[in-house]
Amino acid sequence: MSTSKRRRDVRGFTLIELVIVLGVLALLMSMTLPSFGEAVARQRLKSVAEELALDLGEARLESQRGTVVHLALRPGADWCWAIGPTPGVDCTSAAAGATKVVRAQDYPGVTMSAGASSSFGGRETLAVASTAAEFVSSQGQTLRVHMTPLGRASVCAPQSRVSDYPRC
Repeated sequence: MSTSKRRRDVRGFTLIELVIVLGVLALLMSMTLPSFGEAVARQRLKSVAEELALDLGEARLESQRGTVVHLALRPGADWCWAIGPTPGVDCTSAAAGATKVVRAQDYPGVTMSAGASSSFGGRETLAVASTAAEFVSSQGQTLRVHMTPLGRASVCAPQSRVSDYPRC
């Protein structure tokens, strides 16, 4: 068998073909990366709003058992919230007496633009209907957590830019 015949039988990719495939993959990755970052930011925003809504629901349920539960919110870039039996519990440190503390470091890229502390004490929670907090993602999307007149925590979107939530 001649040498030229053996070279034609060898199958594989040339270096130029591999470089072209890698170039196309790099182009596709550069196009999908921004949308992936936006999806991550949207998911963090949803998670923090739903976590606060769940915490409000748990505080309301605990208050119906006869104990007073306080929610301390501190809005801003370095936001936090704490839930506990003592009023004005400090959410910036590992506060004694706080049953739960959530900080901005847990959700990077999310800012609490507004927040109002509240207390839950049995039947008194039925009269409370207000906005608990408003969160803004690094992409500019906003979600609001509020209490209904019946004391149920709910999440809504002030703008229609965040899917899965009704407009406020």
